[in-house]
Amino acid sequence: MTDPTPPAARVATVRFFAGHQSTDAAERALLVLVSAGDRCAMDELYIRYFVRLARFFQNMTVRADLVEELINDTMFEVWKEGASIGANASVLPAIMRLAYFRVQKHFAEARADEPHSQRDVQDRKPSKWPLTADTPSDLQIFLSKLSVEQRAVAHLVYASGCSHRETADAMQIAGDRVDVLLRVVCASAKLHFSVTSAQAQGIDPRA
Repeated sequence: MTDPTPPAARVATVRFFAGHQSTDAAERALLVLVSAGDRCAMDELYIRYFVRLARFFQNMTVRADLVEELINDTMFEVWKEGASIGANASVLPAIMRLAYFRVQKHFAEARADEPHSQRDVQDRKPSKWPLTADTPSDLQIFLSKLSVEQRAVAHLVYASGCSHRETADAMQIAGDRVDVLLRVVCASAKLHFSVTSAQAQGIDPRA
């Protein structure tokens, strides 16, 4: 099978990897090559973002069986849009924006398939989630109680290391909305983990 990658793009890829660039500059360069149809660059970008996206989708859906499909769907959008997705922003929030839109689409489709279910996924009880282990972790239980928007903000800021501005850009929301959501997440986390800690010590927090 003939390699469809343009020879000039292949040469540029080799030269690029031989250089020394910052992470963001390197990823911008990869996106330029991707937009030219360079599959080697696409493979490299996929490898760079696989673990990052896997953690994001795991935390968002609390479902290991959906992770790879959602990653592939997101990176397919990256392949289609190429350099344009990072033209006016850092590459990380640009790709995470596509990932967030994909997870929103997933939940919208899930609600459409379950007309009698609650409209927001946080209303589902943790026991209903197909979790990665037989016994869900305390973190998984906590995440399952948050709204999709709250989970996304928490992951982007605390796990992905995005700034508040980058998080707002990725989620297409106002900057002050990020602050509000983070306060809610922090308050919820404090309550949840204080309760679980008390229960672990045999203390009834309702007493």
